[in-house]
Amino acid sequence: MRSPFPPFAWRMLRRGWTDAERRAVERTVGELLRFQRTLRGWKNPGRAPDATPFVSLYAGGRLRGCYGSHEGLPGERIARAFLRAANDGRFGGVGGGGGEPVVAQVSYVRRAVLANPETVADELELGVHGVAVVRPGGRGTLLLPEVARDERASGRDLVRRLAIKAGLAEEGLGGHAVYRFETERVVVRPGAVPRRVDPAAAALDWLTGLVGRDGRVTFAVDPRTGQATSTGAMHHARASVVAHALGAHGVTSAHAAAADRARRRLLADARAALAGSPVEAWPSDPAQVAGTLALLLRGGVPVRDDLLAFVRTTDVARSPWHASQVVAVLGRDAPEPLWSAALADLDVHPWAPWTLLAADARGDLAVRDRVARSLAAGIRDHAPHAGAGALTEVPEVPLTALAVEALVRHPAPWARAAARRARAFVARAQLVGARLYGALDPAVATGAFPASLAADSLRCDATAHAVLALGPLSLGRGRAATWTRR
Repeated sequence: MRSPFPPFAWRMLRRGWTDAERRAVERTVGELLRFQRTLRGWKNPGRAPDATPFVSLYAGGRLRGCYGSHEGLPGERIARAFLRAANDGRFGGVGGGGGEPVVAQVSYVRRAVLANPETVADELELGVHGVAVVRPGGRGTLLLPEVARDERASGRDLVRRLAIKAGLAEEGLGGHAVYRFETERVVVRPGAVPRRVDPAAAALDWLTGLVGRDGRVTFAVDPRTGQATSTGAMHHARASVVAHALGAHGVTSAHAAAADRARRRLLADARAALAGSPVEAWPSDPAQVAGTLALLLRGGVPVRDDLLAFVRTTDVARSPWHASQVVAVLGRDAPEPLWSAALADLDVHPWAPWTLLAADARGDLAVRDRVARSLAAGIRDHAPHAGAGALTEVPEVPLTALAVEALVRHPAPWARAAARRARAFVARAQLVGARLYGALDPAVATGAFPASLAADSLRCDATAHAVLALGPLSLGRGRAATWTRR
């Protein structure tokens, strides 16, 4: 039966494109970037897939133009889309050759699937799926997958933005042909030579780069501009996860040295703060202090006696999350009220990876099984975002990674199966290879993990938790570190 809805409005890739086609598109875009800078040496466009190209131009990590073109021969369409994107008044365009370096991304649609407007938001895999609407008569409007990261948008945000862009904000998308789709893309950066990197080694090197000579750990980095944020909430706790990851899974002397520097700095800051001296970014809330000391101890910083003394004289039980962190590192040496608080909170917050780690540390098998089942049930077993912890609308990478750290200790097959699903989700989030889309600076972002699939800032603990979840590492040929399966 013929569909009552208009077909997809753009020419799609009907097959996977060849390496020769990809290289030809890269050459064409490279020539266009040079022409944009110099206005000299125009060359006729080369080969390209017989589909509609969408050219997105970025400068300084910000989108400056985006256009598609279906006019002319396949190679000519790239040139037309590029020139229109370069002068896109919606985003400011890229102007002449005297401004910031321009990065070009060419995207081709594939696998466009007719979707229900009422449920499409829940079907979108952020960063993978774009969404489009086609009006009667064939007029189409679309948002590419990268919009989720450019705009820090959830699936529902994308659908709302699509309706606004299409002029359907008031009536909505109901009754119209809505499609979700995937893309193939090529990113061309002036002067950049694409190189293969080992994901595990790249993650460890990225973490090492956060640790200064004095042991201070950078809190976060903007993957578009490279701007660093020196401190942030629970800074020392998050920094200790970096030391933990480098110490547990580092494979080079540089990794080990960075872990040692970070631990020495964290120890000095903790001792100074506990003695009453002001320490930048040290928490003032007693429960957060306890949680910080617990993570320092877990990360290899020798503060066990300090933590024991602190929790015996401070009310930490009012925060079950931090109470569980303390029990996870002290086991049965932790005050009983902390364990009681963690248990009482399970009826309200059954997703409790720290409580699972605490139960394991105490040898409490009944609680361990109960919490592990809750965690395993919360690991998605279907698309979108298969393997993600189903806690938030936009899946969070470090929380999912922490669930892996807790679940892999449980011997049951169902727990290990959930951990494998979650590990796969975490691995897919890493910024390597084709995941480094046009807005991101590979020199800054390669190897890191975002805090969520719609996050810009690369927080230190997101990558550290991912390393702890994906390790241990093995050394393959050429002494390159690789993620092992388990």
